[in-house]
Amino acid sequence: MMKTLNFADFEKILEGVLKPGRYIGNEFGIKSKSISGIKDFDTKVFFALVFPDVYEVGMSNLGVQILYDAVNSYDDYIAERVFSPWIDLEANLRSSKIKLFSLENRIFLDEFDIIGFSLQHEMQYTNVLNILDLGGLNLRSKDRQGKNPLICAGGPAAVNPLPMAPFIDFFVIGDGEEIITKILKVLKQYKLENRDKTWFLNNIRNFEGIFIPSDYKFFYFADGKIKKIKPDLKVKKAAIKDLDDYKIVTNPLIANIKPVHDRFVCEIMRGCFRGCRFCQAGFTYKPVRMRKAKNLISDCLEGVSRSGYDEISFLSLSSADYRELGFLVNSFLDLNKNKKISVSLPSLRLDSFTINIAEIIQSGRKTGLTFAPEAGTQRMRNIINKNIDESEMLECIKIAFEKGWQKIKLYFMIGLPFENEKDIEGISELVKKIISVAQNILPKNKTQRLNINLSINAYCPKPFTPFQWCAQNSAECLNRKFSKIRNSLPKRFVTVSWSDPQKSGIECALARGNLKVADVIEEAFKNGAKFDNWSEFFNFEIWRNAFMKTNTDMIFFTQRETGTDEILPWDFIDIGVRKEVLLKEFDKAKNLALNNE
Repeated sequence: MMKTLNFADFEKILEGVLKPGRYIGNEFGIKSKSISGIKDFDTKVFFALVFPDVYEVGMSNLGVQILYDAVNSYDDYIAERVFSPWIDLEANLRSSKIKLFSLENRIFLDEFDIIGFSLQHEMQYTNVLNILDLGGLNLRSKDRQGKNPLICAGGPAAVNPLPMAPFIDFFVIGDGEEIITKILKVLKQYKLENRDKTWFLNNIRNFEGIFIPSDYKFFYFADGKIKKIKPDLKVKKAAIKDLDDYKIVTNPLIANIKPVHDRFVCEIMRGCFRGCRFCQAGFTYKPVRMRKAKNLISDCLEGVSRSGYDEISFLSLSSADYRELGFLVNSFLDLNKNKKISVSLPSLRLDSFTINIAEIIQSGRKTGLTFAPEAGTQRMRNIINKNIDESEMLECIKIAFEKGWQKIKLYFMIGLPFENEKDIEGISELVKKIISVAQNILPKNKTQRLNINLSINAYCPKPFTPFQWCAQNSAECLNRKFSKIRNSLPKRFVTVSWSDPQKSGIECALARGNLKVADVIEEAFKNGAKFDNWSEFFNFEIWRNAFMKTNTDMIFFTQRETGTDEILPWDFIDIGVRKEVLLKEFDKAKNLALNNE
């Protein structure tokens, strides 16, 4: 019998908790089996699906819904969810000496056969350690012997696995839908035959996408650069060839309390054609794979009906590039004329087709348009391969104003490679041009309601992009650039948000780190770092002290240009894009910068 949290203790630890709905489970759409009727636990594989952030964030993650649905579709596999407890529940758990548990059957974390972490962002790494600690588990893989649960991790922030490698038994690099069932099949045999961890790892080693940290050794020069990686073998990313082989989740879990994104989600495409040189997802999710619209229409009708949602999101990295988008949107709306279902499309580009689609889906409500020019000048957009021409952009925004939109959100980055002062000035100049267009188009009474929301983010040159060899700007440099933009913007009509450059520096060090950075993560965690992606919890001093105490140079991973002949910490991962392709794109960017000074 598995050890679970009894109801009396459950009630006790919920006392004084701000949002108990995060922990009570029993949502609509639960797929995990009740353990009360299980007679032979050795025939079942228990999988803790862990999202290292709060419930509202994790319940908005499509990957969690996909894996939860996939694993629980098998009779012998049971997936249960675990999220990071908020500080109030954590305090109650620790004071009561009660271990962290799953939502569905309140199974203690260390009772599971396998624990899988979904790593969506580098700033979640300390939450992973906090969850292991709350579950009564040793942090490092080498210290977890015997029948401790196996610990795995995957997701976008696992493409460079080294900073988290000492804490994880194995990683899944790439798409998880297909490989997860292969892993669980081996795990069932491992459990039935009472095998050890070595046997299990030996039997999954040759699956696509599997990285086992204990298999690799890294050798370093005196200056900290990597000398060689042994064995000289690449871990090939797991990639689903045909998305239509995997039906979208049509009966999703419905959160008890309002999640960050509260709507039915349909993934229409995986990957992106665009090739923006700054975008990690654009390269790591290749190749581009599209679902057939004819299949999606019926699946979406089923999903909206079963979930009860009144909004659907057609999700991809670049929705306007989905060939059947017009047909899909129009067909879905035609079939839901009397149901008042709204449609959202993330990741739209600026063109007339997008505006027409936006007008259809917003049905006259004109809630707002979101665009990502990323850079303020044509020179910089050419360098980063963001193929948006300024004249076309302004014409598109003009059409939007003519059609009645008054709210626009714009995303920009600063600290991009080869950026100069004119590129920084170009951001405020572009915003002023947009305001001028609005004033010429909108009637006076509507001009008063014009709102341009400007989001400015510090750029982090991440692995598996053509800019992976570039340095990140210092926090001081980024603050100066932001101040210049903010001071040159008209106060009227414009609101500005800005990412913390110190936090961006830590993110960059974690994204580009080697095994040494694992010591930093553990030291930061032990000194109170958690929920680092939340501005109210991020503490730069904890991280700076962690780098100092472990004798690790943060600047080595952030503000240092890397030689193109240098072995990078993630070079043993085959993400599906050859390094020569990234180098070629990097050279194109350099040439564009040199020819447009």
